[in-house]
Amino acid sequence: MPSRHAPTPPPTIPHNKQIALLIDPDDTWGRSVIQGIASAARNVLPWNLWIAPRDDQGRLRVPRNWRGDGIIAAIRDDKTAEHVDSLKLPTVIVSSWEKGPVDWHRVNTDDRKRAEMALAHFRQRGLSHFAYYGPPSQRYSPSRGERFQEVVEQAGFSCDTYRSPSRRRDKQSLQERTLHWLHQAARPLAVFAADPHSGIVLSEVCNAVGFRVPEEIAILVGDTDDLLCEISDPPLSSIVLASEQIGMTSVGVLEKLLEGKPVSAKAQFIPPQRVIERQSSEMLAVEDPLFVDALRFIREQAHTGIQVGDVLRVVPISRRSLEQRFKQLLNCTPADELRRIKLERVKQLLISTENTVEQIAEGSGFCGPAQLCFTFKRHVGLTPIAFRLSSRRGIAP
Repeated sequence: MPSRHAPTPPPTIPHNKQIALLIDPDDTWGRSVIQGIASAARNVLPWNLWIAPRDDQGRLRVPRNWRGDGIIAAIRDDKTAEHVDSLKLPTVIVSSWEKGPVDWHRVNTDDRKRAEMALAHFRQRGLSHFAYYGPPSQRYSPSRGERFQEVVEQAGFSCDTYRSPSRRRDKQSLQERTLHWLHQAARPLAVFAADPHSGIVLSEVCNAVGFRVPEEIAILVGDTDDLLCEISDPPLSSIVLASEQIGMTSVGVLEKLLEGKPVSAKAQFIPPQRVIERQSSEMLAVEDPLFVDALRFIREQAHTGIQVGDVLRVVPISRRSLEQRFKQLLNCTPADELRRIKLERVKQLLISTENTVEQIAEGSGFCGPAQLCFTFKRHVGLTPIAFRLSSRRGIAP
């Protein structure tokens, strides 16, 4: 007798989401963002990630016949913005492009935190004349310089900004305008350059005319490309961005968009990680040899567990005089600076290694894990482990 029950339908094969990445993999930042996207999605989400190919003009483009579900893009020009908008797909922007449809979601570096980090780096070297160097470029937005100027002025200093009155973009014209600008600036000058490309141009101009870097012109660039920073003469100090965290965070945003879930904010800002000090800013612009010797000793030996008394045994100066010098020049005490350097080392080890808290305490000058945890929580606001987790998830500590 035939069964009255309908035949069981074959199991449905789940459809993987097709996600296009319009992110240039040819630079350090782009590769790092892509790595963050891949690590967040791999074996977790039913996504097929695909780096969009280039058109005949070298721009990343999605072919007309592509049928996808979502986009993560680093947009740097109007044409790419128009192309992405025409796809009419859920989109997350991971670059500093400030235009585009209002419904786009964005995950970017926190430009204000970057500016604060740059100013702190320069101030720790006793510098008090500041400038921003960012020739017009699609690689970064004007906000990078605007935030630096705001932070510098709010700290009570002035900030000179390079402005290009000419539309000519050839290298020779740029170098000539840069030289004219530098000749009018006060020295020693702390220059926050937008990125490694602009930092290289700046150092080349300085070398050509005999401005000493870092003695007369100290340079810090706004993001890191290890190759470009190292081949510069001298090597360029740089700010390490949380690029992988930007990629990972963008995955979480796009996942919610694809599922129709609400996203808490249209824009999320990820703070940079740290400064890599190279020769271009390795200076102390202070005409006080005893202070310089004390500060250099602290910075070189903080990780060994020295105390202020050890500094006084090396530098022939009274404790009161040392305190006064630090307060006047750095607006902190020697103990404050010692603690700050130790905590910065702890942050770097938490982010870049898998070392235990015990190992990190031993390698950063703390008496033990208990002292490290207490000091870190008091001054950073998180436990060391919570800081490590938040940094890797792209959450601002």
